[in-house]
Amino acid sequence: MKKRVALIFGVLGMIALVMASFLIYRNELFQAYAFCTIAVFASYIFLVYTQSRVAVISILICHIVAIVALYYSGSIIQLSIPYILLPFIALMIRNIWMENLGHTLKLWIEPLFLLVAIALYVIEMKLNRNLISSDARLFPLAYFVANGFMIGDVFYDGIKIKLRIKKGNGLAAGEPAPIFCLQNENDEQICLSDFKEKNNVLLIFVRGEWCPMCHIMLRTYARESAQFRENNVFLLVIGPDPTGVNRKMAEELKLDFQILSDTGLNVTHLYRLKIKAEHLLHANNYNDDKEVPLPASFLIDKKGIIRYSSNPEKIGEVVKLADIFPILQSIEGTKGE
Repeated sequence: MKKRVALIFGVLGMIALVMASFLIYRNELFQAYAFCTIAVFASYIFLVYTQSRVAVISILICHIVAIVALYYSGSIIQLSIPYILLPFIALMIRNIWMENLGHTLKLWIEPLFLLVAIALYVIEMKLNRNLISSDARLFPLAYFVANGFMIGDVFYDGIKIKLRIKKGNGLAAGEPAPIFCLQNENDEQICLSDFKEKNNVLLIFVRGEWCPMCHIMLRTYARESAQFRENNVFLLVIGPDPTGVNRKMAEELKLDFQILSDTGLNVTHLYRLKIKAEHLLHANNYNDDKEVPLPASFLIDKKGIIRYSSNPEKIGEVVKLADIFPILQSIEGTKGE
């Protein structure tokens, strides 16, 4: 149902965007502002529920069309380009450099970009009498609100995760890995014990199919999965979505490793990775306490012992083979003695 609603908003955003472009061409700017506003809000709703690249492209086009509309309204283009684009760019930065920023590092980046954009807008309001007297003077505020809502969500989410980390996060190296059995994306039962005395396992917890940074993380693992296999490390992902959702995600991301369905967050609880997330729209999907998993990774050796855990201060980091290679050498060396 949510996917259908998201699709409706996606189509609505595209129609509004086409209408806005047509009205700008007709020089009917007041109506164009209205359709631009509808387009950007509808496109962001579409993005929240689908994480589609089409949604990202649509939002970018919305911002470009907004700049064109402001230009025809007499805006100072050297100011309107940055104050319209900066908040959108801020939202993209964490996704592009997810491996370095994760969910919690440098949380000031997005709010700073938004504040700079607002400052540039205020400067134009002081300098540009043409814009002050036109219908366009309030139009950029819609873009600040749309981007500000998304930026606020990222910031608040990061703060919540940081507070959770201070209370303790995940199991540590040296602890036995809790045993579990879960269904994979093909509805087959997979147990951690299946790999005992056979393979080392890199267990990767993701927040869910809706999480854009989790998509980036999984794509990165997909590019390097062959190297892990060559070193006898089996990648295993655990997420809170049902098997059908995981199957679609695996197909879309072209993953060559399995995604296990922890719909009740029971395994997530065993690994001490549950976090209350009432601020997230998708948290209602998993349990009555509105909890989601914290992204984390654990290297589990053939004997079922955790030998490495991802950095709790850098939630969402991708574990590189170089990070665990010395540990793998140690494991094999110990076995050979």
